[in-house]
Amino acid sequence: MLESLKAGQKVVCTITKEPRGDARDTVMRLMRFDPDHKRALKKAQEHRDATLIIRSRGGRPWAKRVKSSKIVIPNLGTTWNMTWFPHIAPDFKSVASCVEVKPA
Repeated sequence: MLESLKAGQKVVCTITKEPRGDARDTVMRLMRFDPDHKRALKKAQEHRDATLIIRSRGGRPWAKRVKSSKIVIPNLGTTWNMTWFPHIAPDFKSVASCVEVKPA
């Protein structure tokens, strides 16, 4: 299935089984390619930068950074859209047991 996809083609990905361990991290990374998720992550990052607290620590400025929010959560049945590009095929092959990829 992955071999038939062309670069630049829109695909719909669905989680068919709950990913575990390293597969969970891979699926989260792949989910971040969704334009809506990218937009939300970028907006959250800009908000964290705008509200960054600088305080003195040891006589020098110290930035108190906030942890990033978890925008993408790989739950069973979650669906996302993305543009296909061939160099992520190995990632999709590694999580093929829990993610289904179809052309949009």
